[in-house]
Amino acid sequence: MKRSGKYGLDRSKPPKPGAAGKVSFPRYFERRYSNGLKIFVVENHHLPIVTVGFVVKSGAAYDGGKPGLASVTCEMLTKGTRKRTATKIADDIDFIGGSLTHNASWDSSQLFVSVLKNHLAAGFDVLQDVVLNPRFPEGEISRVKTQRLASIQQMKADPGYLADTKFAAVVFGDHPYGNTVSGTEKSIGEIRRNDLVGFHKRFYTPDNSFMVFAGDITPAEAQKYVSKSFAKWKGEKDGTEISEPSKKAVGRKVFIAEKAGAVQSSVRVGHLAIARNNPDFLKALVMNTLLGGYFSSRINMNLREVHGYTYGGRSGFDARALPGTFEVSADVRNEVTTETVDEILNELRKIRDTLPSRDEMTMVKNYLTGLFPIQLETPQQVAGRLIAIELYNLPRNYYRNYRENIRRITARDVRVVARKYIRPDDVAIVLSGSSADIAKKLEKYGEVVVSGTNGASTTDK
Repeated sequence: MKRSGKYGLDRSKPPKPGAAGKVSFPRYFERRYSNGLKIFVVENHHLPIVTVGFVVKSGAAYDGGKPGLASVTCEMLTKGTRKRTATKIADDIDFIGGSLTHNASWDSSQLFVSVLKNHLAAGFDVLQDVVLNPRFPEGEISRVKTQRLASIQQMKADPGYLADTKFAAVVFGDHPYGNTVSGTEKSIGEIRRNDLVGFHKRFYTPDNSFMVFAGDITPAEAQKYVSKSFAKWKGEKDGTEISEPSKKAVGRKVFIAEKAGAVQSSVRVGHLAIARNNPDFLKALVMNTLLGGYFSSRINMNLREVHGYTYGGRSGFDARALPGTFEVSADVRNEVTTETVDEILNELRKIRDTLPSRDEMTMVKNYLTGLFPIQLETPQQVAGRLIAIELYNLPRNYYRNYRENIRRITARDVRVVARKYIRPDDVAIVLSGSSADIAKKLEKYGEVVVSGTNGASTTDK
């Protein structure tokens, strides 16, 4: 029944969407100092807040034989300097209503301070102090290690964590990416103060670092702060480079991280894939979004809506400075574990063998281009995009042309990159669950290897 509103509108039909609004990536200032340090400044004067990020282009990939070293080093920077104790650092930031955070990923180590504009001098003073003058006091090292060990113990109770760590170990093998950013109980126990001092000396150098200023600040103001504290900073990265992960075929093998008594299986299916600066990345992003990257994706509709195996199935490229992984993941009931793997492999074959429909392509591209403006709403979000540009050596106009480049991608492009980067016959099938309930059925995919939560092999079948 047609229902007319006050202005004669047919309210039985949803309104047609309007034309997409124009969104452009903000202009930003960039400068490189003679010591190699780069700075980026993105201005946004709507609120009197400034965020400053300090980024080192070395993370957990450079841990060496002690996984967790980059992460612990980054955390320890906030635990004491030559003139501030850990408590003093926290008090100085709290007094001005600011925040000081730290984070280490595979490819970088990052510290951020965020403060009101009128407290920027005090906040920046703390940031430069923790970066340039860390003391690594033994008492704080012991405390951080104790907390880290407790966190690892807690994570090992999570089936998803067990599946993720086993998947990384299988796909990357002996490459540093096969470890965990947070470390292991063994490696954390072995970290000593001289390891932290050495990591800081080797990698926290001006030619291996950059800074991003975002918010209520001008380039001139940012340069004054940098010139005062960092312009005369000396040091050079030691030249250590990490080789790419081996691209040898995995074949069809099944690995189970034992979780005795579990009624669900955490499933991971995938293989080695691409680096973040791969020229096909945006095409792969569109392809993966259609496959398993948003709620209406094929994998989620199949596993959740059609079969009811899970609350959610997804896929993604973990693209890093070096090639990362392509991975499909889902948590499912034990009794439908093999059926879930079957459907995942079916979807991987389908995305390679058939062209996406026009409706699918329209939905996915509208989703990605529509989401993009939301990801640029704050100066901090823009800073995150600038960090990606510098960290992964992306074109300077990468995000300025992002939406237009997404719109240009065709169904044929999607099939081409699927055939190039999706390999259903060369996947690692990794699960965390009860081997007594799922191992036998999984033998149809290939050899089944079961390991305990400590990674030690317990049985071959």
